[in-house]
Amino acid sequence: MRALSGRKRLLVVIGAYACVGLCYCVFFAMPVTPAEPSDAFTFVVEDRTYSVFPWIHETLYTNGKAMVAIATIRTISTPSSAYGMAFERLDGYAEDYVRDQYGVEVDVVTESRLSDYAFSGHTATRFTYGVFKEIVVGIPPFQTTQDVRVAEVGAIAWFYNVDFESVVLFYVTPSYFVDDPDLSYLSSQTFDVVDGVSCH
Repeated sequence: MRALSGRKRLLVVIGAYACVGLCYCVFFAMPVTPAEPSDAFTFVVEDRTYSVFPWIHETLYTNGKAMVAIATIRTISTPSSAYGMAFERLDGYAEDYVRDQYGVEVDVVTESRLSDYAFSGHTATRFTYGVFKEIVVGIPPFQTTQDVRVAEVGAIAWFYNVDFESVVLFYVTPSYFVDDPDLSYLSSQTFDVVDGVSCH
């Protein structure tokens, strides 16, 4: 077998790299199958494609003081820049939603971080944040001001290695029900939506 000349060898190498690059481009541009809950209950659903390279699909579920935001991302592994970009974007949604629904003067406090959280048949990362607000409790003249945990913000992220997709999920749910008992039911529905989310 004859060895290739220097010029032909260079063309073969360039052609091989071009094929690999094309495969990567096709892979990252392939649409994802959005992760979704088994039941959205009374939540308003808004679907959109945020990016086509890499492909990122977003779904927002909103209902009054509760929200669930899910991004499904085409990735080779996790974490990646696309994974971080979606995390940051959904974190912005959650923060804006908290401030709109619970008032500007709220404090968001990190409560827990788990790197081996079992979720939907996967090993996920989970963050939980408490949303605290100063509330006046009692009747005049026996009123006191207390920091009350009015909501919970959660973030769950995992990698689905069968279809090479990462999922980032944020939720906001009420956790103070004294003023409005219906919020307890809404909180239960929110957790049902979150617990029912699966890749496929």
